Amino acid sequence: MALKVGIQLYSVREDMEKDPVEAIRKVAEIGYKNLEVANARADQDPGVGFGVPADQLLEILGGFGAKVVSSHIRPIDDNTLPAIIEYHHKIGNKYVGQSADFFPDYDTLMKRCEEYNRVGKVLSQYGMKFLYHNHYHEFQKYQDKYVLYHIMENTDPAYVDFELDTFWAMRGGADPVEVIKHLGSRLNLVHQKDFSKTTTSPINLWTVKDPNVPITWQTFGGGFDKKDFCEVGTGIMPIQDILDAANEQGAEYVILEQDATQLTPMESIQISMDSFRKYNGIEWD
Repeated sequence: MALKVGIQLYSVREDMEKDPVEAIRKVAEIGYKNLEVANARADQDPGVGFGVPADQLLEILGGFGAKVVSSHIRPIDDNTLPAIIEYHHKIGNKYVGQSADFFPDYDTLMKRCEEYNRVGKVLSQYGMKFLYHNHYHEFQKYQDKYVLYHIMENTDPAYVDFELDTFWAMRGGADPVEVIKHLGSRLNLVHQKDFSKTTTSPINLWTVKDPNVPITWQTFGGGFDKKDFCEVGTGIMPIQDILDAANEQGAEYVILEQDATQLTPMESIQISMDSFRKYNGIEWD
């Protein structure tokens, strides 16, 4: 099997805020039919973040030939999880994850792994799985090992898998292809964008940040800017090598996540779609 292309709707967040249905229509028209939603208010809305009941969402998506294949949701806790499961099981979304987490020390990291396992075990009863999505700080080390690999080794593959953001892995000083190989069959989704040829920022953020000081939400920024990000196929990342490696491990989707762009969001995702169509190892519905 080959990878299917999708999009994290955070990539077009301004359009989503103005008119989410129209934004999804445009995204699907460009060719992104596999959607990953971003919902940061699950305590108010357990669904996709813009107040649409599950039945209505299915009707809307059906009209565009689109579907939800994954999600970033927060908060996920005992209060929100039952409704999250009910909604996302109804729309056929089998991957529930979160956009970011932070680990001030090793003990906190281990406690978070316990929580991922706990949430994943509940999700598994409904045929769903918890996905961990990285940024660069998961490539800090505790006990001489990447945080990401600690998460891998201390979570149950029956309950927890991974969505590797290859851009952020590279910014963390890692080789995305080698990380893909290390994750193996636990890699379900790949997040892809590209790193600009013209930016003056360092590729490896640990050249401007202290790798021994744990990153927090407050210290996450710095060392990078919007000009670091560019559309798939226009930068320096080895996209074909990444796709080949992900296919070798049996990953299911490659998901565009365009954190920032110098273009309008719709122009940006069109360029990335044009590039995706030129690569090998991609399956089109």
